[in-house]
Amino acid sequence: MSTLPKVFVSAVDESKGVKTVIKDLKIYQENNWAIGLNGDTFMPDGFLGFFTNRSLSFKFYVQNNGVSIGLPTAYDENVSTLEVYMSAFVEAEKNSCTTTIDELKSYQSKNWAIGLDASTLQPDSFDYFFAARSLPFLPYVRMDMVSIGDPTAYDKNIETLEKYIAEM
Repeated sequence: MSTLPKVFVSAVDESKGVKTVIKDLKIYQENNWAIGLNGDTFMPDGFLGFFTNRSLSFKFYVQNNGVSIGLPTAYDENVSTLEVYMSAFVEAEKNSCTTTIDELKSYQSKNWAIGLDASTLQPDSFDYFFAARSLPFLPYVRMDMVSIGDPTAYDKNIETLEKYIAEM
């Protein structure tokens, strides 16, 4: 079986998704509904898909049609798994943003180009970083006959990342 390519999700969107799944797990727990497999059809459900897509350990709980899989503690164990995952995810994302802020400050102190590589005029790593997070990015390039953006781009991009971190 081939593996799917990794897809980046912003911390803000992932947090919303995790909160929704936790809320849904609690509703299922209140109703003693099956998780992992549909209790009637025994087909994989959305919970299993959500955990599998993130390579997270999942605990099944199904009690129906003479089939008994897992324990009622599965709900709380899955919630705990999601809370630990989200905490690590947000911490890693904050670290990535902080590193990028430091890079922007370094580039600013040297008046280096951002958005386009100064030697090739091709998109640089800042473009990809901001695009992956669906964040606006302002380029700034000054060289020979190329003039794109203005020096406030550094501070505006840093501000964008600081707001993104605060939203997490």
